[in-house]
Formats: sequence, structure tokens, C-alpha cells
Amino acid sequence: MLEDAVSEAFRKGGFIVFTRQNHCDVLAVKPDMSLAYLVECKDYALSKKQQVLAVRELNRNYTHALELLIKQHLCPQKILKVLVARGFAYQSRGILQYTPKTFIEHISS
Repeated sequence: MLEDAVSEAFRKGGFIVFTRQNHCDVLAVKPDMSLAYLVECKDYALSKKQQVLAVRELNRNYTHALELLIKQHLCPQKILKVLVARGFAYQSRGILQYTPKTFIEHISS
């Protein structure tokens, strides 16, 4: 359900969106290929252990996202890894972290 809300926000922004494909929750690419978002959605607050597992899953899904992009003949210049959840135990290095409301507002602006 959270994946659908995030996907819809990306579609309204004109992104090319892949939802629940190739192990990725949401993969959104700007039409000008300047940027892509790989989003892992968790519809609950993450404990430290759950967050470590979510970050691991996001990093593993990065490879799957690359495979999907190659298959679709898309080559964005940069791919941002984003973790969307209701709450976080700590700030993960190299990964953007947003609550669902904040992230949808970020996409819409």
C-alpha cells in the first residue's frame, strides 16, 4: 500500500516508475535520465535490527535495480537509495531516510 502511494507520487511528477519488479519496491527514473530513486518501503517504525536488515535489503536490491534498468535500456547518471519508514533507530550512512508523508511531499515539490 505504501509502495502504491509512493509510485503514484512519482508518476504525478513525470517519472518512469517500476513498482514491485525485480525485487525492488519502487524504482523511479527521471525522463531526462539525470536521476533515479531506488526506494525500500516499510510501513512501520524500524528498530535497530530491522533497520540493519532493511539497509542490507536495499543494498542487495541495488543490483536488481541495475538489471532492470539495463533490460529497459535506461541509464540514469545517479541512483539514490531511499529508505521510507514510519520511524528510524539511527541515521544510515549513504542512504536517504524519510517518513512516508515527508517523502511524498519531497517528490511532489
